[in-house]
Order: sequence, then C-alpha cells, then structure tokens
Amino acid sequence: MKGFFITGTDTGVGKTAITAALCHLLRSRGTDAVPVKPVQTGVAAGEPGDLEHCLAVCGLKPDADELALMNPCRLGIPASPHLAAEAERTAVDPDHLQRCCRKLAGRHELLLVEGAGGLLVPLTRTVSTLDLAVGLGLPLLVVARAGLGTLNHSLLTLRVAREAGLDVAALILNRAGPESGSENERLIEADNARFIAQAGGVEVIGPLPYVPEAGRDAAATRKLAVQLGNISESASITR
Repeated sequence: MKGFFITGTDTGVGKTAITAALCHLLRSRGTDAVPVKPVQTGVAAGEPGDLEHCLAVCGLKPDADELALMNPCRLGIPASPHLAAEAERTAVDPDHLQRCCRKLAGRHELLLVEGAGGLLVPLTRTVSTLDLAVGLGLPLLVVARAGLGTLNHSLLTLRVAREAGLDVAALILNRAGPESGSENERLIEADNARFIAQAGGVEVIGPLPYVPEAGRDAAATRKLAVQLGNISESASITR
C-alpha cells in the first residue's frame, strides 16, 4: 500500500482542506491518488461530507462500489466515532475499514487516508485512530495550526506517532483562519516552524497562506493546492 495517513493535531486545523489540496496536486502531476475517509461523523446519509469535498476538488466521480470503499463508515451525530456509533446503536468495525483501504490500494497508485480527528480519537472503546494508522502502515502527514498554541499539540502528536512505530513524512503548518498580519504573529509562526523541525526531528512544510473557504469550496481548495505546491517543491510528499 502506498500513500499517506493524514491526521490533525486539533479540531479545525484544516485537515480536509490539506487532504483535498494534496490529492488535487498529486493528480495534476500524473499520480493516480484518491482520497479515503474511513470514518465520517456529523454527516447524515446522503449529505456531502469531507470525502465529497475531496472528490469535487479533484473532479472524481467514483461509482457506488468505490464510494463505499472510500467512506465505509458514516455516522450522523457530530461526536467522536465511538460515541456517535453507540448513539446510533451500531459499532465501528476497524477490520472492515482496513479491508476497504486495501481493496482501494489494489485499484489505485496512492491513497490519501484522512483520519477522524487526531491520533488518539477513539473509533471504539478499545481501538483508536492511531491503531488504524498503524494497521495500514502508511507514512503519516500531520496537519497543525501555524500560530500560537501549536507547539505542544504538534510535539505530542509526533511523539505518540513514533512511539507506535509510525513513520512521520512531514508536518504541515496550515493557517486555517484569517491572519492579523502583526509582527508578533509572524515571529511566532516562523519560530514554530523552526522549533518543531528541530525538537520534533521532522520536515516542516509551511506555514501555508490562509485561503478563505478552503476545505469547503472546491475552487478555494484548488487555490490552496497551488500554494502547497509552491511551498513544498522540494518535499518528498509532492514528488
């Protein structure tokens, strides 16, 4: 299986926007990359979710069989997967999620698997998103906020990933909200990139510029893809 497992350090850091942007960028360069969202919560059946956004950005129209593999578990309640499943009197099946990913890997060159929340978010009472990532064995991409508050979340995520034996390909600093443009903000962001790279021993990409509506509007996410391509020309994730 080739690809990346994409996780976030926190809610609202732009994980879906980065997944869709990276998929669009890779496909524009001739790679048969496809998005996968094993577990989606907070979206009822028939409503568009993270996967649908990624597909729209990339201009992909998979058939019903492929869609079922790309998003095998969808839960309507906006909560952690384990709790959303319990509220709907069902359960997330981690083995089924892995089987779906492996079937897709046999059909496509590269998978971009977007996890549910951060690594330690529970899929069941005993299985976490981290366990799914380990089971798939894909290199990890960590999406983190660019500004104040990212150091602790980023370094903790890197430590947990490596303790579990995951290979961390890169950490992407993303501006998911408007910038103030202040000198202090720029100072913090620049130091965050340097500090995480040194203390975390990881390739840091970004900070990416803020693109309004990226992750929700397809055209905006394509603009983010251009920025990601410009910033990460030397990065292994886009080659």
